[in-house]
Amino acid sequence: MDPGHANNGPAASDDSTRRAALARDPKSPGSEFSSRPNTCVPRSERKIDQIEVRLGNIESLLRDLSQRPVSTPGSNIQFPVTPAAFPGLDPASTSTAAFDSSDDESVLGGDSVIAQQTTFASDLLEHAVERTSLNDVSPKMWEALANLRQLAELQSRQSISHGPRFPLQQPIPKGGLGQLPMPPMDIVVNLLKRVRASPPGLFTFVCYFIGISDFSNLCRMVYFPTDDFSDSTFIIVNVGLYYLFLEQHHLTVDNKPLKDEFASHLYTSRVNLETALANMSLFLSTKIETVQALLMGTLYTIDVCRPSVAWHLNCAAAQICQTAGFHRRDLSTRNPEETDIKAILFWYTYTTDKALALRLGRAPAIQDWEITIPRTFGFDGILSLETKAVAGTWLNAATLQGQVYEQLFCPAALSQSPAVLAERARLLAAECRRVEADSYQSREMAILSLEKIGASPLVDVHLKGDEVQLLSTMTLIYRAVPAPEGSPTRFCQDCIDTARKAFRAHFVCMDLVRKDPHARAIYVHWNLVLTPFAPFFVLFGYVIETSSQEDLHLLKQFSASIDETSDASETMQKLSRLCNIMSNVAALYVEAKSQQVEDQAMVPIGDEFDVYLSQLGLMPVMDSAMGNAGDPNAEFGENAQVNQMADWMSGNRNLLGLLEQDISQIGGVQWPPM
Repeated sequence: MDPGHANNGPAASDDSTRRAALARDPKSPGSEFSSRPNTCVPRSERKIDQIEVRLGNIESLLRDLSQRPVSTPGSNIQFPVTPAAFPGLDPASTSTAAFDSSDDESVLGGDSVIAQQTTFASDLLEHAVERTSLNDVSPKMWEALANLRQLAELQSRQSISHGPRFPLQQPIPKGGLGQLPMPPMDIVVNLLKRVRASPPGLFTFVCYFIGISDFSNLCRMVYFPTDDFSDSTFIIVNVGLYYLFLEQHHLTVDNKPLKDEFASHLYTSRVNLETALANMSLFLSTKIETVQALLMGTLYTIDVCRPSVAWHLNCAAAQICQTAGFHRRDLSTRNPEETDIKAILFWYTYTTDKALALRLGRAPAIQDWEITIPRTFGFDGILSLETKAVAGTWLNAATLQGQVYEQLFCPAALSQSPAVLAERARLLAAECRRVEADSYQSREMAILSLEKIGASPLVDVHLKGDEVQLLSTMTLIYRAVPAPEGSPTRFCQDCIDTARKAFRAHFVCMDLVRKDPHARAIYVHWNLVLTPFAPFFVLFGYVIETSSQEDLHLLKQFSASIDETSDASETMQKLSRLCNIMSNVAALYVEAKSQQVEDQAMVPIGDEFDVYLSQLGLMPVMDSAMGNAGDPNAEFGENAQVNQMADWMSGNRNLLGLLEQDISQIGGVQWPPM
């Protein structure tokens, strides 16, 4: 096989072509089989001989994959921007941002458990295809193995030192940010007038939650700069315009030229925003305006699914809040007129901090024992009671997320015994159920009030998505509760049931946003990527261990729902590709394992799946020498359960981290649904 075509995977090879080539080349490995007279050799033996040749080619492919670097050529990694989601844009106008990449820095970072698995998996893999002659194996199965291998290679080798990604960033003109082109002023003025006369929508609530009371005046400062305006003002205005045009694009249904015009202005706002964010000073003032700009930048980067960038911005906001004393009762009351807005900004920073910390596996920037102000948002005006109730449940959910990381998944927690972790998980699960009940009441009250005044459906998306986030967090908690002794799976029944419930809630939300790609993208980025969507990985692991057809169907249904969003953004294309790969791997794994029962020659294929899935942290590494490969709960170390959980969490986090990488070489041509 030509090494230059290794990326095509085993499925790209045609058996008849390969056999013909082997027959023509007497020097090819296995050509002695082709040269034997057909009349002298039984048909079954000829078939085995041909399969041995195929195995030699497969082995060469896998070795080539293991030796070939996975990063793009050269010293820089390029991150292209796909403007397809924004009709009417000139692709030539988009930019790419290149960042230096170090080959010495692993995407696994501090996840040493996964790194150790890589060595184990590589050693086992080297012998997996050599042990037994195989029956004809579906090309789809070989493609699945190649995809898994490439995912594992990316996890263990690809550099993460690319820095924050701002692919739309443009050079700053000589006159500063004020010289960047802005959306037409007359259109902005007309839209702001329309917003004031309409029921509250997403733009209104964003300004409400960030404490921006006079957005029109900020726009005047940027459009008619009698004095120099700050970078923070420029960022706030462009994030506001981003949400303004995003909402109008969503609400415009039957007028394609107008919808395309809104998309173009939306893109202009994004370019300005990313240019400003990419050039923010390291040392920022402790003004309220600065925190507002950082928080709005955080909201935007979560919307476009860049959690690592959102972490940088939100941490900067958290540092300013704490330096300025937004979180201390004695300091915040020195200026009573600013007390409420400081509390709003601090608590919004707090909720995002906890979610991002759990998503990225890092300690939160804000610690609960440092806070002395009341745990409430000081909202006034329309829907203040409903909004305050919903925001209160956000606070409770954020506190819970912080406790989940601290008590179950941080390094100190993972040094505890399984019994200690299980007891902590049960207590957290009880608290999560209480938060879920409170959240349901607050959410239904808010949605009912919003429907009465005709609020934008985009607000509903955010509110209903909270249920999915909370169920995902609860699934994560139950992951720390071990299954009963003798169970065929690592996951307790509560974990499986909660994961299924999260899937059903997700399908309901997707029905709400099915008609608009931007709404779909926002929902998925906030509720499936910001908080690690543990239910997918739980049911994936459960299918691998039990061959559950019901849950395999849920995985396929989930992948199909994500596939509907692939037109919304580059990240959604990656997530769709990743989900398709994993759900098809699950289906093919079940097929391979079912064939093993009748055909022992299929055992090496099942073993290869096991190796790759273990390397990805999606199933436990089993030491066959200890004879416990059939029991997912078997003890192969003092803290086997804890090690498995750490592997699983790291694997989930790292797979989601690939959404910020280039995975275009993985997946290839998708096979038809099974």
